[in-house]
Amino acid sequence: MSGDPASALDQPHVLAPQIWRWRFDAAVTGLVFTRSGHHFGAALGDGTLRIAACAGPSSAPRVVAAHDGAALCLACDCTSDGFLSGGDDGRLVRTGADGTRQTLLHAAAQLIDTIAVTETSLAVALGREVRVLEPGGREAGRTAEHPSTVSGLAFGPKRKRLAVSHYDGVTLWWTASIGATPRRLKYRGSHIGVWWSPDGAYLITATQESELHGWRMADGSDLRMSGYATKVRSLDWVGKPRYLVSGGAESVVAWPFSGSGPAGKTPLELGYKAGSLVTVVAANPARPLLAFAYRDGEVRVADLPRRRIVSIKPPGDGKPASMAWSPDGTALGVGTEDGAACLIDLSRGRE
Repeated sequence: MSGDPASALDQPHVLAPQIWRWRFDAAVTGLVFTRSGHHFGAALGDGTLRIAACAGPSSAPRVVAAHDGAALCLACDCTSDGFLSGGDDGRLVRTGADGTRQTLLHAAAQLIDTIAVTETSLAVALGREVRVLEPGGREAGRTAEHPSTVSGLAFGPKRKRLAVSHYDGVTLWWTASIGATPRRLKYRGSHIGVWWSPDGAYLITATQESELHGWRMADGSDLRMSGYATKVRSLDWVGKPRYLVSGGAESVVAWPFSGSGPAGKTPLELGYKAGSLVTVVAANPARPLLAFAYRDGEVRVADLPRRRIVSIKPPGDGKPASMAWSPDGTALGVGTEDGAACLIDLSRGRE
């Protein structure tokens, strides 16, 4: 796909983009593009992956039976043009864009709902334990048990550290010596996900108490960001200077991280919509654009520097649960809890 959707949000191919829709018989539990951007895939609650070519998405997606049970999470593969999925059958499965499958890990009586991937390694949560694998699937190391079931995994920007969220905080492991003595960042309560800032200066968690908590890595000081209507399930980083953008409210909440960070600062609130919470957000990988979706299915794109917002998809298709940009930032995929998947092409208008 070609084009430049960020040059102006009032261009016809942004205001009226080409949209393809599919309806499945199970909830979409994850949606991502391959590293090349040639394909996108959706993981479903029935254990299948649905894979479509971005160049010709009008045809029915390829159906791949990846798991015996629900597929619980999905990520693009480390190096190849494919996908990595975890399921409640305890399997970590590599699926190529051509439909070929390979089981990289099988942990009986476990479920795999949390994975993190880089080009050089991947991490898998198995209850309280984390295993790190090489791209080919060989185990590179495993951690001791954490204080509770692992809820989130995130590799640092330089891939040297792995953050693991759980009850009462985060554990930091050095990837070169998984299993050695870790660093603990403690804060009371249940932490349900973890994210690094792009420069590695901050580590952020979402909590069961409908707040965000953070640590400044230089000195370990705490940050607390509250005021959400519900638990935050999706956040990302946009622009320079950086904003931490998140769902969980009737608008996108954007915390400023310039200078000393968000302490004492009021966040921006963009796209307020009464009665319909923002469920997912996704930063464009190529431009200072943010896509976000409301519980009613509407999707909008915001140009943060200009404070400009346009709607690119009307309400409908169910509650969005997954959203991802193509690597070149010209296409957006959206998956819903009602089993719908949409591919929105922002490089061309409706045909």
